[in-house]
Amino acid sequence: MGFTKVFDYIILALGLAIIIYGLVIWIGRKAKLTLDYNWDKVKEEDVKKFTAAYGITYSMIGVFLTLLSISRFAYEGKYRGVVFVLYLIAYIMFMFVTKRIRRRFTNSD
Repeated sequence: MGFTKVFDYIILALGLAIIIYGLVIWIGRKAKLTLDYNWDKVKEEDVKKFTAAYGITYSMIGVFLTLLSISRFAYEGKYRGVVFVLYLIAYIMFMFVTKRIRRRFTNSD
């Protein structure tokens, strides 16, 4: 088993863990788990929306990572460059969306 195969298994496990983490944030309304250093600035009436936005975002990046790693297994390592670029695009989108959520609910950067 080569390094890329191990990397795909790690990404698969990470994707599944991020899905669970996102669901805990969303369903449990755990604002402090969002890793947002300004979570305490969220108004009490916006906590439900804030945790839902973060939870859905985390879950979506987890689903995306899981699907990409499964596609690597299905295509048997072909299209490595394309999948790597998709990983980067997913990460950049995740960071962009979380920054927008932070701005919307905490009025800070």
